Amino acid sequence: MTARNDSTTPLSNFTISAGRSKGQAQVGTLTCDLTAFGGKVVSATGPAENLSVSSGTAKVPQGKEVTCQVDLTGVVGRNRVKAALTTGNQTFSSDYTKDRPISEVKVQPTDRGVEADPTGTYEVEVGYTVTFTNTTDANGSSSDIVLRPRVPAGFTLKSVTGTGTPRWVGPDSYALQDDGSMFLRTSDSLNAHSSSTMTFTSTYQVNAEAVTQETWKALDTCDPQDPSKGLTMQIDVAGNEGGTEAGTHTICTPVTRTGN
Repeated sequence: MTARNDSTTPLSNFTISAGRSKGQAQVGTLTCDLTAFGGKVVSATGPAENLSVSSGTAKVPQGKEVTCQVDLTGVVGRNRVKAALTTGNQTFSSDYTKDRPISEVKVQPTDRGVEADPTGTYEVEVGYTVTFTNTTDANGSSSDIVLRPRVPAGFTLKSVTGTGTPRWVGPDSYALQDDGSMFLRTSDSLNAHSSSTMTFTSTYQVNAEAVTQETWKALDTCDPQDPSKGLTMQIDVAGNEGGTEAGTHTICTPVTRTGN
């Protein structure tokens, strides 16, 4: 924060304060360096809803500016902080707005499991949802994601389709990269206290004769600590300044061979 002396006389015997007027933020520290004006470095430490410091012996000449550092903590949702300078019976103030949305990410399979024939060539589908929830009163955004499907021996990923995605995510968006991943530009606005859910379906072609007994056994169960179990999809959330943190989520759907 900066305060300028626009009067014709030196500014002295003043108090500078910073306080929350809206939201959950608290003032962590307020520090003003007044050494250039015959004073000291003055500071106050919180966290508190309001902190203030006094000028002491400082005298600020006409046209000169006082600069103070205000550090905030606990910034969640919409926040407003009032910075003020008081001298005598006059107070000069301005508002500073700081918004920090927070979006939570949840991924879930849509199926408890799928069944697969022990012989032949056929297709199986596995579904999962990705939900972004803005838990604050500040507008934010969802995030781009990267899908990283695990494709067991004897399985071939034929396609991935999605619903509930932003309108610019079309059929051509679901293109596999050289490393087997799929980048989707799913970042979109996410209003305060709202959610957005996308549903994806992965279609695999199965050549049952190429699946070993050991692979069938591994596909039949899911283990969060072992991505070789079940049919897994790793979802990397890119994160952004709209409140979504980067992270990795893995979902698993067990595949049971019929006749086991």
